[in-house]
Amino acid sequence: MSQSTAYHSMRDKNGEMSEFHTWSSEQLGLFFRNKGLGEYSDLLRKHKITGQLAPLLEDSDLKEIGIYVVGDRLMFKRHLKELSRRDRFNSRMEILWNGEEQVFFSNVDRSFFTCWGMCPVDPSTYSLRTNHLRVKKVQPVRCGPVRLWCCGTYHHSNNIDLSKVDDVDVYGIPAPCVQRSCCCARGKDRIDIESRFENGGEKISLILEQGKGDEVAAMILNQVEESQQMDRGTSF
Repeated sequence: MSQSTAYHSMRDKNGEMSEFHTWSSEQLGLFFRNKGLGEYSDLLRKHKITGQLAPLLEDSDLKEIGIYVVGDRLMFKRHLKELSRRDRFNSRMEILWNGEEQVFFSNVDRSFFTCWGMCPVDPSTYSLRTNHLRVKKVQPVRCGPVRLWCCGTYHHSNNIDLSKVDDVDVYGIPAPCVQRSCCCARGKDRIDIESRFENGGEKISLILEQGKGDEVAAMILNQVEESQQMDRGTSF
């Protein structure tokens, strides 16, 4: 692989640096060449040190592959630490799933509460990332149990640290009997996310289209497990 090809393959379609752990030994060598450590590029290629393996290198490993100068080893480890930190930051920002609240049971329900479309609805939104879930809750003004969408809404955002989540449950919410009979209304799925350590045990609920709850809950549980493993220092 030429230097030019390796350089371009280190960047994604937007011109940003690609994820460090995906780099080949040639790409890793080019990075260190640009940092003034190019004399070791051939050693990285010879010993098949890729971006995935580089963070595992200990000081003794660096000496074994031929990096004998103490200052160079320190610089090598410093740059690896910076690359790993950048990868962790990018990983935290990666969006795995976006969704929004299923507000109404049917189109008739929607038409009635929005004055036949004259008062647009701003649903709550959900964004699942690698180690946290962002929930933007939108609440309409109410008069007793009646939601008055035409009178405006208020909202607040909550970032849930998935490493602190204790329980994730899915419940079905059936549509009202009248709407099921007259409007072919479908139910909703509610995902309850609870933590013993977050906000005094506050429970957050996601309201989704019927049939979506189990799939999304499985995604959340998977990220909860990964986040808790990383928090315990057992994730590789």
